[in-house]
Amino acid sequence: MKQSEQKNDIYDKNSTKREVRVKKKSTQIMTDKLIERISDSLIGKNKKDVYIRQLSNLEIEIFEQGYLSAEKKISNMDMKYIICFTIEMDVKDISLLFNIEPASVRTARYRIRKKFGEKNTFRFLI
Repeated sequence: MKQSEQKNDIYDKNSTKREVRVKKKSTQIMTDKLIERISDSLIGKNKKDVYIRQLSNLEIEIFEQGYLSAEKKISNMDMKYIICFTIEMDVKDISLLFNIEPASVRTARYRIRKKFGEKNTFRFLI
């Protein structure tokens, strides 16, 4: 292996590690913002409590591994949807949370599934 190839290989490994750290930090920030948003939303009080509890107990490490398995780049909005789908939020509640139509949430789920391809990293992809 040539020296330039070794440098590129090391660079790829380091950039992936850096990417994971950034995704982990941004996932934690998004989770905190979603908790704020849910508590201010029109969702019923019982559901709010359940969603906030699930978000608080969410394991960020699962997401850092999951994001890397995507075939295409995952946007910040995709990450928010993935978090909502993971805690099994209803489509109606997600649409209330983001002020969009329920059909848009279903479309987002479909597009995210396409980005992951054949890999069933997250349970909602199945």
